[in-house]
Amino acid sequence: MANDDKLNALVKKILKTGDEKIIAGNLSPAELEKFARALLAKLSEQAFGTLPKRELDLFLFHQFSRFETLKGLTTYEWANLLRISESRVRSLQADAALRFETIENQWALTEIARQFCAKGKTCMEFDDVENRIKLLLDNPVLQREFEYAVRALGRVPDYRFNRNILDVPATTFVGVFVENFPDHKKKFEAAFKALVKADDDYQKIVDGSKSWGEQFEIICEKHKAKIDLLTKLVEVVLPTPG
Repeated sequence: MANDDKLNALVKKILKTGDEKIIAGNLSPAELEKFARALLAKLSEQAFGTLPKRELDLFLFHQFSRFETLKGLTTYEWANLLRISESRVRSLQADAALRFETIENQWALTEIARQFCAKGKTCMEFDDVENRIKLLLDNPVLQREFEYAVRALGRVPDYRFNRNILDVPATTFVGVFVENFPDHKKKFEAAFKALVKADDDYQKIVDGSKSWGEQFEIICEKHKAKIDLLTKLVEVVLPTPG
């Protein structure tokens, strides 16, 4: 039997590849080997036994989260897999990202836009009476970046009910994307005008002498905004399929 075959057989026997209740069971032998090499390289950077536990935990979590089979897990699923609390998972996610990744604000906002526009695939509520959006941000990295964008507008996100649920006025939510994607300025305006043109209710409200942004705020102030209006505006920042 070739050495590779022996290694694969040993991995399957000891680590029970295919058992999704443990991390090893979610990884292929090739992924396990890649992980082992990365770990050995990390441990070899300094004297044996001197790497702080927190540093090792962050490194291990970062390596795990890079695998395709694991990177899409929710906080709840990570907690079950690692057998730790969800709050600890969020701490690992936030600190590992800061330590090992370069976070781009536009990337984070684009991911939030994708989640917001994915009907039926994300936890989101739109209060059309108060014109407020409630969106569950399971990833603390996304939450941190959105908070920064909101504060940059001179506004404050509301977390009075749940720290993980973003609660902001519709004007603030859309304003974050308009402000942070200046290259899409004309696309936002075109999308808004097309939506207004197709809706009689909006046409009765808007003032043609004002900018599209001011018109949008008027619609929200009169509690006439519809979820499709918000979705179509936010969709502007998403990459074109294909």
